[in-house]
This record gives sequence, C-alpha cells and structure tokens, in this order.
Amino acid sequence: MRIEMEKRRAERRAREHRRVMKNRIIAIAILLVIIFVIVKACGGKSDNKPATDSSSQTESTKQAEAKTTTKKKTSDNSKAEETKHKIEQSNGMTFVDGILIVNKTYSLPSDYAPGVSTIAQNAFDEMAAAAAQDGITLFVNSSYRSYQDQEYLYNSYAAERGTEAADEVSSRPGHSEHQTGLTFDVNTTENSFAGTPEANWLAEHCAEYGFIIRYPEGKEDKTGYVYEPWHIRYLGKEKAEAVTKSGLCLEEYLGVTSDYKYAEDQNCSSLNTSDTQSNQPDGYYQDNTNYDYQY
Repeated sequence: MRIEMEKRRAERRAREHRRVMKNRIIAIAILLVIIFVIVKACGGKSDNKPATDSSSQTESTKQAEAKTTTKKKTSDNSKAEETKHKIEQSNGMTFVDGILIVNKTYSLPSDYAPGVSTIAQNAFDEMAAAAAQDGITLFVNSSYRSYQDQEYLYNSYAAERGTEAADEVSSRPGHSEHQTGLTFDVNTTENSFAGTPEANWLAEHCAEYGFIIRYPEGKEDKTGYVYEPWHIRYLGKEKAEAVTKSGLCLEEYLGVTSDYKYAEDQNCSSLNTSDTQSNQPDGYYQDNTNYDYQY
C-alpha cells in the first residue's frame, strides 16, 4: 500500500517537473523573439538614418542653390540699373545724364569761372515774382562764387571749427556748386530759415521754375552736407520736377557718390556706369532739358 502511494507521488513530481520545464522553454522562446524584434527594429532605424540625412542634405543643397541663383539675378538686375546712367567728361568737368555734377567726389577746375548763369538768374527772378504774388519775399543771398572765394571761405571755417566740422557746412575749393553759377542761397543761410513760410514756399514751388533743394533733410549721408533749405540748384524744369517727384537727392537720382575719399578717382569707381567722352565743342554743353551751359 505504501509502495503504491510512493509511486503516485513520484509520478506527480515528474509531471510537475515536466510542466515547469515546458513553461521555462516557452518563456525563453518568447524572450528570444522579443530580443530579435528589438534588435531588428534598432538595426532598421540605423540603416534608414543615412538615407534621411542624405535626403535632408539634398534638400538643403537645392535651397542654397536656389538662393544663390536668386541673389545672382538680383545682383545682375542691380548692375543693369546702375549702367543706365551716362557720364561725360569735358574740360575737367563731369556731366551725368546731361547734368553738371559738383560735390565732394566731383570737382571743377580752379580756372572755371562762368559767373552767374543768365538762364538760372532769369528763372529765379520769375520764381521770386510768383512768390511775391503769394505774399512771399525771396531774394538771392549768395550766388556765384569763384574757386578763390570758396578757398578763402572754406579755410575760414576750417580755422574756426576744424576740417571735419567745416566739411559738413562748406565745400572745399573746386567742390562747391556755387562755382557753377547755377546755385543760389535764398534769403539767409541760418538754420532758422527752415520751416518759415518762405522756406516752405520754396520747397513746394522751386521745381516749377527749374530748381531743386540741393541738400534735402534726411539725405546728409548721400549729399555729404547738412540740410540746407535755402540752397537751390538749377537743373531745368523737366529734370528738376523729375528729381523732386522721385523723393531722391541728386546723388541718389544720378547714382553717384559724394565723398572726398573718392575725389582722386572721381571718373571711375565712384560712379556706377561707364565713361563716354563728350562730342560737344570746347566751351559749350547742351543737355536734353532744353537749356544750355555756357562755360
């Protein structure tokens, strides 16, 4: 009886052992499958990463190339715009699009002494008469100034204020528009002129008579001079109205610089165009606004 019981116990233990071993084998198999799946998944991500980077790099390259192409086109368009201006040299003077240009970059010969332009003076007289009808008094405070007169004036400013301060309010000899005979200082050269009825009328109407405010407010970095509401320059009606309507100062309108550092190379790098020589006879120049410069 006892032997029979022992035998049954041994059989139960054997069955329990087989069950435990079977469960272990299944667990190990499942674990191996999980490990295999994880390893495969990690390996797949690693394999795909270079392809993703390559695609990203390709896209970045395309974008960079597109930007380069756009920039090049913009640059080419800018160059095309710059070369529209025509520069002419005659007797040591520079004309851009038919306009005599005198500033810190472009100068006049020391022996150029035309006096006051008759055409400019007549235009001013006509303008002053029209202003008088509106109750505004305009008169010439300063007009033609010779090279020697400008030299004396500039040196006086330089001695009093220093060269840097003098360069802001006065021109070096040969670089003054007053030497052209086409420029007038109206009524006064005091800053108090700004905002007066006379200054406002002048700014509003001077282009109708062929003049521009030569050194407008806010353009100091382009003209090289502080705002001068009294300083007008004769260009002729057509060009004066075009410049005024554009909202640009003369340097911007003609695409030129006004800086003494360019003065020695004034006919080359400082102007964004190519040179052509004037075919007009010496001592005479005519532009397309139907008025003449007599040197």
